[in-house]
Formats: sequence, C-alpha cells, structure tokens
Amino acid sequence: MKKKFGNLSAKLGAVANRTYTRVQAMEDKMRTLVFVVTLAFLPMFGTANAEILFVDDFEQDDIGKEPSNWEHLNFNSGNSKIIVEKDPTDPQNKAAKTTGIGLYIPIADGREEWRDYIWDFDWLWENDSFVGTIYRVEGGLKGAESHFHGSRRTGAVNIQIYTRKAGGWALLGTGQFPNENNVWYTHRLVMKGGQHQIYLRKREKELPPADWHLNEKPIVEVDNDTFKTGPVGMMGITGGVSYFDNMVVVGSITDIDKVRPVSPRLKLAATWGAIKNRF
Repeated sequence: MKKKFGNLSAKLGAVANRTYTRVQAMEDKMRTLVFVVTLAFLPMFGTANAEILFVDDFEQDDIGKEPSNWEHLNFNSGNSKIIVEKDPTDPQNKAAKTTGIGLYIPIADGREEWRDYIWDFDWLWENDSFVGTIYRVEGGLKGAESHFHGSRRTGAVNIQIYTRKAGGWALLGTGQFPNENNVWYTHRLVMKGGQHQIYLRKREKELPPADWHLNEKPIVEVDNDTFKTGPVGMMGITGGVSYFDNMVVVGSITDIDKVRPVSPRLKLAATWGAIKNRF
C-alpha cells in the first residue's frame, strides 16, 4: 500500500511539475503578447501626437517684436524682419506682418522631416505685391536656397508655385484666384508625396467644415518632388506688406478640428495648450 501511495505521489508530483511548466509557458506567452501589443500601440499614440505638427496665433508675442515661435533664415536676397503687429482689420487681434524680403520657419520638433501635411493659415495682403510662402525648406535653417515657394502675384489674380534652388527661381504652375487687398483669406496647402494643392477662399465669420477643400478645385496644383521634406514658412518681399495669422500644420483632415477655434475671431492658443496637456 505504501508503495502504491509512493508511486501515486510521484506521479502527482510529475503532473504538478508539468502543469507548473505549462502555466509558466502560458504566462511567458501572455507577457510576450502584451509586450508586442504594447509596441504595436505605442507608434499609434506617437503618430496621433505627431500629427499636430505646429500651431501659432501670435497672441503670446509682443507688438513690435519678432514672433517667438519662429526662426529667421539667412537669405542672400534679403533679411528683413517679420514683426508681430495689430491686425489692420481688428486692433484687438495680433498677426505677423511682413514688410520686406525675410524668411521665417517655425520652431518645432521634427520639422526637417515634415513631408505630407495640411497647412492652414489666414492671409491678408495690404498692397499689390509678390508676397508668398515657403515650404519643404530642405535642411531647416540651412534651407534658405532650397525650398518650394507659393506666391500671390501682382495683379491680384495669379497664384503660383516655384522652386528656389541654387539662387534661382523656376515656375512650376499657375492658377487664377481673383482677390483684393486688405481682405483676410483662408489658405490651405495640401502636400502628399510630390503632389501640391493650394486652395484659397475668403475668410468668413464662421469656419467652414474641416474638409471644405474636398468640394473645391485646387487654385493651383503641381506634381514635383524636388524637395523631399522640410518645414513650412513665411516670406516677405521688397515693397510688399502682408499679414499671417492662425497657423496650423497637421497630418490629416481629422486633426484640424482638434486645434482650430469655432470662429476665426477666437484664437488658437488656449486650444493648443489643451492639446499639449492631453497628449
């Protein structure tokens, strides 16, 4: 009888050991699964955060000073300062004012890798001039001579896209958008790979839906991948006076409503602060 109980005890011990080993193996698999799933989700959360690339409404800046969230590029053709001033249509509002040739890019993490995005801002031209934008500024602060250039031309009709490379300009495309001086317009640039699409519309009291451009034809559209990545930026021109406001750079349409106010009259700073706290 003792021998039988001894054999039974040994068998039970062996079963217990095998069961324990299996449980350990299952726990190891579960830990591995949790680790893999965690790794899979982390990039998703990182991407969600990174999709809001830059926001600025200039309200935190002092009148008469350069915008604090921007850096001045050294441009051979001119280095005029862009200054924060009162909105000419609303003295309670601040905006960035250009009065000469000067290039500025935003201070933002990862800006040299920006490639596909939607760039929204409000734009006012005080006089008939070649004021414009820069984007995919290749090399960041070293990219003053390597970028795309979006331009509102004299005559208040043509909108054009150029490349700036090795000191020269090359025209890529032209579209027509009749416009007026001293009127705020909403600008949207959609970049995807080598495709550029510029949309413009007169700014209204209430903002349009986030996807408003899908129901409209681009003012100007080109396919050119000369410059692969880089930040957006503001540009002035000699004799030209313009204003920029409510800058938003995001990865997709779904990110736009996260950062913009319900009306152009409501500023972005509080919203941006809430977003940074959320992420």
